[in-house]
Amino acid sequence: MQSPAHRDVAQQINQRSQMQFIPILRAFGLLCLAPALALGQAASTLHPEKVIGNTKCADCHEQELKAWKLSGHARSDSVHRDAKTRATADKIAKAMGLKSGAAMTTSALCTECHFTRQKVGGSLRVIGGVSCESCHGGGKDYHSIHGETEKIPDRDERRKRSKALGMLYPHDTHLVAQNCFNCHIIRDEKLVNVGGHPARSKGFNLASWTAGEVRHNFYDKDFKRNAETNLDTDTNRKRKMLVVGMLLDLQYSLANLARGKTPGGAYRKAMGNRAYGIINKELPLVIEKLGDEVPKELLEIQTIVKAVKLSGKQSLVAEAAASLEGPITAFSKAQDGSALAGVDSLIPKTAKGQAWQP
Repeated sequence: MQSPAHRDVAQQINQRSQMQFIPILRAFGLLCLAPALALGQAASTLHPEKVIGNTKCADCHEQELKAWKLSGHARSDSVHRDAKTRATADKIAKAMGLKSGAAMTTSALCTECHFTRQKVGGSLRVIGGVSCESCHGGGKDYHSIHGETEKIPDRDERRKRSKALGMLYPHDTHLVAQNCFNCHIIRDEKLVNVGGHPARSKGFNLASWTAGEVRHNFYDKDFKRNAETNLDTDTNRKRKMLVVGMLLDLQYSLANLARGKTPGGAYRKAMGNRAYGIINKELPLVIEKLGDEVPKELLEIQTIVKAVKLSGKQSLVAEAAASLEGPITAFSKAQDGSALAGVDSLIPKTAKGQAWQP
């Protein structure tokens, strides 16, 4: 049950949405639809011409590289060779018109998420699996500034300049998480309906998957401890990751549902089911758990998605997905997790894989 405070805010948002939401989205349809169409299409913010390779990062981040080498990300470039996954890779590749799984290394259908590519002398080459730059952005422009502690001793200034040149820092939760969802939720309908590729990584959860084998927080004096987090407190970080992950999951599922062209196909069914589950179960539960502390952005998001019929016009579903960008961004910027204690019972108890320790 909503508290009086909840009802007041929800009523204000609902009144605005009834008078303004749909007309505004329709009036600015081209502007609103563009972000929705972009969601899940660009596999990441990584541009091959900006890639410098993991060895450059390892000059300063030796422990982080060791942790990475033991993760599934590092092995993502071997799915076509690994005995456990080779047959599946071949089957999907052939269904998509490729000769075999080995062709994954040259097909843009696969390279954008399974590999890191570098452009050298006008040609593209695969240099590894999902790597540092897959998540943090191509380092060509920011690498020298990011690690320049002598000429730019002020850390905040280094971060500011590096971010302007394309670096994504862990505390930019929303931006980094978008890279996760761009690949862990499949954007190509044909790859699912025809190729038989799963529509999403099974059990993908931003909070638990970032806390396990991909974790690489070596920030103590001697770089000998892979801590759970170096941002605020571990609990606060997990709270924020849980909610931001849920919101992005909803946004991407809606955008992909709107993009799908085959009614009743596996792709649209998977996206619709996921969106339905978040709209009708997960989001209401989070709002209930937060009680009077619920951020207004969550109520705004709930109002937006409740007004959309998942089986209705795809253009309206796309508009709803695009309209979530504002409140999700605002939520991510405003929240550090300290006001989200109500969701503690929803945080997964186990992480995805084991974090490496020196």
